[in-house]
Amino acid sequence: MLKNTLVDEYEIPYKISARVVDRVKGMQTFEDIRMIRVVSKDYNILIMEDYMPLIGEISGSVEMVTESDVIRFEPIHGFYMHKKNSFYLLIEDHKL
Repeated sequence: MLKNTLVDEYEIPYKISARVVDRVKGMQTFEDIRMIRVVSKDYNILIMEDYMPLIGEISGSVEMVTESDVIRFEPIHGFYMHKKNSFYLLIEDHKL
């Protein structure tokens, strides 16, 4: 019996999960993230599955792209870490 590999690929969830800690909303958890865009004043990063470990400070925005939505945090100042397909964001301040 032949399987349709294209259909099977879409049924596999994305591996990245994220936790966002914020003074206003507390801790939020997100699953099945396709990619994460980190746009800071000095650099731009696109994080995808199995990306290398990262840690850094951000003054700018973070976008998490899922299958059906884009979750934005902007403009913010904070710190992030990505390790083993887990992304952590600590928002220190929402810039206005």
